Amino acid sequence: MSEEDQKQEEQGEGGAPPELGNIANSILMAFNLGVNFNQQVKGTKSLPEVVGELGNTIFTNLSQAYGTQLQEEFLQANTEYFLQIAMLGYIVPGVCAYEEEFKDKLLTLIEVRATQQAEQMKQQGGPTGGSSIITP
Repeated sequence: MSEEDQKQEEQGEGGAPPELGNIANSILMAFNLGVNFNQQVKGTKSLPEVVGELGNTIFTNLSQAYGTQLQEEFLQANTEYFLQIAMLGYIVPGVCAYEEEFKDKLLTLIEVRATQQAEQMKQQGGPTGGSSIITP
């Protein structure tokens, strides 16, 4: 394996640092959670009901994954963030036609914003890991 190949493998897909790939995966999972929920309920639930159920699902998943490793406020902040993305996944299919390029661009823009926020938190001495966004 060449030195270049080793660097790319260490950095993850596309040459991005591993934490960026994790952010992208977390964003995609949250978005897809919303899309799947939309398909399951077929418009039979109100937005407050959807927010409650998706928020509970996200918080439960984060709590199970991270348990007591993280403070409650940190889990709540991440739940809120990923809930916003999941709601996009829930709402977008109901208000516009599906287009793969639009979806890809939207997720890329969300990732860029998340990366910017993570860098700002890191510079300001934020939570351990330099980010307020949990990434598996």
